[in-house]
Amino acid sequence: MVCIFANGRYDERIDLSKCDRIVAVDGGANFLRSKNIVPDVFVGDADSVSEETMEWLKKHGVMMKLFPEEKDEIDLELALQQFESEEKIVFGWQGDRLDMILALFYLLKRFKNTVLESENLTIGYVEGKKVLFARPGEKWSILPLGADAEGVSLRGFKYTLEDAKMPVVKPYGVSNEAVSSEVEIEVKKGGVIFFRWKREPL
Repeated sequence: MVCIFANGRYDERIDLSKCDRIVAVDGGANFLRSKNIVPDVFVGDADSVSEETMEWLKKHGVMMKLFPEEKDEIDLELALQQFESEEKIVFGWQGDRLDMILALFYLLKRFKNTVLESENLTIGYVEGKKVLFARPGEKWSILPLGADAEGVSLRGFKYTLEDAKMPVVKPYGVSNEAVSSEVEIEVKKGGVIFFRWKREPL
């Protein structure tokens, strides 16, 4: 599993037990330095990285993949491209830029083997069929992303669906509830984004 650390907000606790490789994306390197976690790779244009962090990265021999500031991709997209075929978890993705967060949701549609992770929330994308771990009582929201989703089935939830249509302009998949330790999401046409609230959302 590739664990990617972006330049956003972080929780007090981060589980690194699944991480085979650690990737710092631009200012995410500042966070890793504050926790003395040395990444394997740095990706970005370094516009959000302190001089002290840059020296720390060089001192530890971190592989540097540097890009110009003016480009068509956001830094996190460049990092996802580097590890396109591998399973990925993104930490530190939350911030004040709602436009950037929306961009990340669309990147999930492209990099389907990626999840956005925080202490209380997991976000991922489903085309086809996927079985996911859950805890009974958790809040889940399942929404079409970009276009209508058709042939949608939701199993293991309080509110189930079988071969239903989820119009992008009618987001009725908000605030479902898991009723088993596994849930199944199936989509025959299009795709959906899921939000798994591991703690009660505000």
